[in-house]
Amino acid sequence: MLKKLSHFARLDNRSIVSIKGRDACEILQGITTNDLRQIQQSQSTLFLNTNGRVICEAILHRPQIQKNDEWQYCNDEIWMDIDKEIKSSLINHIKKFLIRKKVQITDYEDQLHVFQVYGPQVKLSNKEGEAITDPNNDLSEEGDYRNIVAVDPRSSSIGIRMVTNEMPDLKENDIKVQDLAHFEISRLTEAIFEGKEVVNKIPFQVNFDFWNSINLSKGCYVGQELTARTYHTGVIRKRLLPFKIVSNDNTDNLEDQIIINGEQEVGKVVKSSNNFGIANVNYLDIDLEKEYQVGNKIISFILQEKLRSNLIKYIELIQSRK
Repeated sequence: MLKKLSHFARLDNRSIVSIKGRDACEILQGITTNDLRQIQQSQSTLFLNTNGRVICEAILHRPQIQKNDEWQYCNDEIWMDIDKEIKSSLINHIKKFLIRKKVQITDYEDQLHVFQVYGPQVKLSNKEGEAITDPNNDLSEEGDYRNIVAVDPRSSSIGIRMVTNEMPDLKENDIKVQDLAHFEISRLTEAIFEGKEVVNKIPFQVNFDFWNSINLSKGCYVGQELTARTYHTGVIRKRLLPFKIVSNDNTDNLEDQIIINGEQEVGKVVKSSNNFGIANVNYLDIDLEKEYQVGNKIISFILQEKLRSNLIKYIELIQSRK
């Protein structure tokens, strides 16, 4: 399965936490933005506070175990693929809803590991969140969990998500093992944000409506009222978007500097490194195809295919409401 793929990275910043028990799926359904009833192998979702702001983003996975010599999905367990730095706060948030519920939370940080296969050579026909079946994938012994290999549920453009109990054998595959920083740049150029990048943000500001993470018709969940109201009646004037510096000298850190168009302020840099950065942009007020100024630097926004398509659709939706 991994032959002729581009890049492979171990995501040491991610951790797997299991929520298991008769009421596990019911609990998650009531505190996440996506509809867990529609999960295939994996699903992107958000945990919100009562003000509709992000506590944590997560990729949910359905584990499988062997029963009667067949792999079967667990009906009472979900794995949460989350940022390690936010893990404790998320677990404490979930525990608020466990009174008189039959649920057990287990941290698998030392037992399970998260990997990403990605790059321009990764061509996927499966839909986001679908399992990729490969008879050579079953590395676990009988009775253990099956390795999870699925199209990244946020966007197929960033490849394959894997959860395994050991490092996959890559010796015979034409694949480049990269460090975490390499994947982080790939992810950010797609405007897909994780961890502390999204904490206390409105979901639409960090583009999770673009990445299959919010179900606007699932019914009640924590933060649902404000999320639905924002979508149906509000205008999210700012979104986090990636940019590249097109000036020759790209060594300056542009963090917190203002992006201008002539004399008009159109956004603010959130972070930058070398010739790449992220900005909080008044995207409805600018032409995203043009170049803009930050201090003495010139920048242009990076709009990958799926981001461009989703952004255009959202702008058309906003304009149709005027």
